[in-house]
Amino acid sequence: MTSPFGALGGASTSSAIGNTLTTAANNFLKPPSSSAQPDAAPARTFFPGLGQPFTTTSAQQSGPQVVADTNQPTGMFGGQTSQAQKKPLFFPQATSTATQQPSIFGTTTQTQQPSVFGMANAAQLQPQPAAPAGVSFAHLKPAQPQAAMQAQQAQQGPIRQAGLANAQPAYFDALLEKGRNRANGKTEAAGLQEIPSLQLGLPDISRQVRELGGLRASAQQGNRTDTKAHYLLAASGISPAAALRDLRELNAQSAAVAPGLTPAFDTDTSAYIANLQTQSTLAMISESLNRSSRDFDAFLERNVTMDWDAQRQRIYEHFGLVPKGEPIALDDGSDDEAGGAGFGRSTRFGRGQTVNGGTQRGSPFGRSLFKASQLQRSVLGSPRPPGTDQAALFADVADKATKAGGSIALDDRFLREKEGRYADKVRQLNEARLRGKFYPILRDFASTELESGGDQVTKRLVDAYKALIEIVQEPPSADNVTDPNAVRERQFAEDYLDEMASSAGSMKMKRRIIDGSRRYLENLFFEELESLLAKFPREARLGGVPTTINKVRAYVNLRASRKDLAPESSVSLLQRLDDDYCWVLIFYLLRSGHVEEAVEYVSSNATAFRAIDRNFPTYITNYSQSADRRLRRDLQGRINNEYNQKVKVAPENSIDPYRLACYKIIGRCDLAKRILTVGKGVEDWIWLQFSLAREMSRVDEVAGEVYGLDELRQVFREVGQHHFAKGTQGEGQDGPETYFFMQILAGMFEQAVAYLYPISYVSAVHFGIALDFYGLLRVSSLWTSDSELLTFSTRQLPQISFGRMVGYYTGDFRSANVEAAVDYLTLLCLNGDLPGDAGKSQTALCHDALRELVLETREFAQLLGDVRSDGQRIKGGIEKRLKLLRLSDEEENFLRTLTIQAAAVADDNGRTTDAVLLYHLAEDYDSVVGTINRALSEAIAIEIGQEQMRLEPLKPRSAAEQQRQQQQQQKDPSTPTASLSLASVDDPAELARIMMGLYNANALYYNEIKPTNREACGILVETSRAKAKVQQGQWAEALDIITTLHLLPLTTNNNIGAIRQHAQNFNQLPHSLARIVPNLLTWTITCCTHQRDLLLHSAFEDPTRKRLADDLDARARDLLVFAGLIRYHLPERVLAVLARAGGGGGGGGGGGGMGG
Repeated sequence: MTSPFGALGGASTSSAIGNTLTTAANNFLKPPSSSAQPDAAPARTFFPGLGQPFTTTSAQQSGPQVVADTNQPTGMFGGQTSQAQKKPLFFPQATSTATQQPSIFGTTTQTQQPSVFGMANAAQLQPQPAAPAGVSFAHLKPAQPQAAMQAQQAQQGPIRQAGLANAQPAYFDALLEKGRNRANGKTEAAGLQEIPSLQLGLPDISRQVRELGGLRASAQQGNRTDTKAHYLLAASGISPAAALRDLRELNAQSAAVAPGLTPAFDTDTSAYIANLQTQSTLAMISESLNRSSRDFDAFLERNVTMDWDAQRQRIYEHFGLVPKGEPIALDDGSDDEAGGAGFGRSTRFGRGQTVNGGTQRGSPFGRSLFKASQLQRSVLGSPRPPGTDQAALFADVADKATKAGGSIALDDRFLREKEGRYADKVRQLNEARLRGKFYPILRDFASTELESGGDQVTKRLVDAYKALIEIVQEPPSADNVTDPNAVRERQFAEDYLDEMASSAGSMKMKRRIIDGSRRYLENLFFEELESLLAKFPREARLGGVPTTINKVRAYVNLRASRKDLAPESSVSLLQRLDDDYCWVLIFYLLRSGHVEEAVEYVSSNATAFRAIDRNFPTYITNYSQSADRRLRRDLQGRINNEYNQKVKVAPENSIDPYRLACYKIIGRCDLAKRILTVGKGVEDWIWLQFSLAREMSRVDEVAGEVYGLDELRQVFREVGQHHFAKGTQGEGQDGPETYFFMQILAGMFEQAVAYLYPISYVSAVHFGIALDFYGLLRVSSLWTSDSELLTFSTRQLPQISFGRMVGYYTGDFRSANVEAAVDYLTLLCLNGDLPGDAGKSQTALCHDALRELVLETREFAQLLGDVRSDGQRIKGGIEKRLKLLRLSDEEENFLRTLTIQAAAVADDNGRTTDAVLLYHLAEDYDSVVGTINRALSEAIAIEIGQEQMRLEPLKPRSAAEQQRQQQQQQKDPSTPTASLSLASVDDPAELARIMMGLYNANALYYNEIKPTNREACGILVETSRAKAKVQQGQWAEALDIITTLHLLPLTTNNNIGAIRQHAQNFNQLPHSLARIVPNLLTWTITCCTHQRDLLLHSAFEDPTRKRLADDLDARARDLLVFAGLIRYHLPERVLAVLARAGGGGGGGGGGGGMGG
């Protein structure tokens, strides 16, 4: 039988195609399974691109089965297949069970063995000449197909003979035609153009064969080692890789020693020890570097965090790629909440998981109150110079500021003065809170705003403060917060923050806002009225007793003289009563809030009014007697009917317009039209809205009479959108400030602060502080958006990011005036009374801000306290205000924890004086001594002649504090002063003497220090003295000091046991002492050498001098022995110095030099 590719131009064993397919079969095909094993694993094709692998389902699928593109299925060479063979298979499993493996294309033995392609006996294969290079499959024709098929039928039985009797050489023609059609884009069915083909054409087969052949050839060229031995050894239980490794080691060892020679033993002990020491040092350095790298990575994971999603959102919004507030969809489809990494997010630690794998606990938002802040963003922001546009810090405010043309440009000096005045007021506020005194914050802030400028903008801001004063009824003065008329801190928080619109507290708060705003507008109008009368007394013609009615009458006369009471066409409609415009007079009495005077005026002219309007006296009398300024139900109906008749029935321009205005105000008539045809300015329209507004139960209210604070706020929002949005100006040049004033009047406090912030952030911040002090500001929580100033709760209630607003504001001055920053940040705890986790989060925000302030400014003396000369501490700015920080029982050690954190940071940064002060303030006296020991040890370890280490001095307290201390010292000299010497100490030894002198004088401090640290500090101080003596050349004094330290064997008298004891004690020394022993050893040898030379080269020979020189020589020899015992702990330079000293000692005397 011939090979299935036997007719392709005469393929032979040496043929390129035959070699290629042989390689492919050997590398990628498994041995064919027997037909006696029906449960064998299905065969898989090795051609990629065929989709899912094809499998055989029965033992009958043994021949080459290919579904031809004809009506009748044919075999691989054109023969018909059985109807049971439905699944197309390029390389099905064979059914033969022969054991001998023949070549695929060459001649084989007589034993039957299946081909890779399911063909029969190789003895029947016809050898063909090799195909020429570059032959194409397109022109090839099968050679002698009938004879080949007959031979195959004779070998495989009658079933195969019936299936292959009429085989035609159409298979390759079909493949060739399909390849051409595919190349030309033609398909047999127009609707199947998008369906991939499951069969390969001749070009595809050719390409696959070439690729497989290239891989095999490259593999053979790269590795020609016979791999059969590996399988043989592995089957015998031998690991070739392990054996090869052992052989290589054996070769290396045998190569080191020549055959027949014994390796020479290295007798150079010093070289061996030096090499061992070098290797140990390198290993220690490598381990230290690895540990430092791991610690640095852990530090980055714990501290360097960035929300890449938020950063990407801001970048996209900045360039306009996505609308503001619209989240960015992730392309990878990962779920952030499920732990997907997303863009640039580190996945080493999961969300809500600490470095050690635990979950963060201890607070409602997954962080500890006493550890480093886990907030993704700084509470304070970066420090900025005054005048920097802070609107850019919040995304929503920055957008408004851009549309409105930016904020008001202020001079730096003017801005600094304004911030300084406000800082003084805030300091006075906190002092009053600490003493339990009442503080009129609104009045003081209004006066500060008035002092800062006198323009129209300032006038509106002052008017807003006065409106708030009228709303909260803040008295001008009161002694204590317990006084009946005093307004307490956070007094209105419960009512204002009530989220139920129909609750009793919420209704009470709304009535207070409506009544307070109306009263203020009426008082403001009356003040303007009086100022006009004082300015134009002749036109006003006040005369007589200056009663309220007379003043209003004079104002009407002034308006009449200017002819601006009404348009010229309506002047004739104004009714007169004697010499007065009666309806005008009543209207302006109502406008100025003098309802009782209006009733008095009507009652005094009752007879005339009965003729003019007999029902009006009843209406105005009932109006004045009502507590909520509402008429009885029967009178309300009557006045509505009369008003409608006068407006709709009466002829046009026949009724006094002021009369209609009085009816609308008293009877709240025609609420659908809340405008007046009389009056002047926007203030009259605003006053009319508050005069008509009533906050009553919606159940008792008639549908047409519903007009409360919510409806009034909606009207103001519409006015703001039409007249004050996108930088448009309202009436006059104070448009934005006017709208802010309207928002304050309507109780839209959060929107007012956010609206004012891009215009004047200083004023906006202090408005927010004043509102929050009385509980009239709704603040956002920590997990709300940190990039927006104004947000909305789930109930669509506005809320302000109060903590970040105040924290960012301190960036203008906290570097220069840190105590003022503490005053502002302390106010963040005002919201600690909020119920539940909201209050805890606001308190934690305040604590985080203070912690960040301490670590950023390094003003430890001012913030955390200072130390007097007698060791007593002076309270810092935070400790003075500790009562205002709302610390619970669990947080009582907040200050100590904060101080220890600051001390640890200062110690890590090398600020020794800061760390010493902070550890002392935290009452951790042992850490104070330990820190001093490390610094002093580092200073002593510096070589003589090099620049000595200097400490960074502590920042001094503020000039004002120092001045107060000096004044107190002058009044009472016995008063201990602050230990300002720490501010100028830069010598570690001097710092150690100061602190140890303080601790030794006080048993309370002394007992808190470990004995080892105390002794080490004393030894280090004396060593510093010895170093100074060596620098001055005082060898004898330096030797005496070093002898008293008992660190070196200077009194052993050549006693080897005692020297060994000193060497053993060296291993037990603290690190701060062990690191100075090498230098101390060098200095001692130097002192012995120079002092011995002085004694021996004296002009007079003296036995005493010679004895002293011999004693110094003996000491030097003991030191050399000691150095030899601890030589592994000594650096190379010290060993070199000792070697020179030991080998170069001079003669003289019986000492024989210092060698030996």
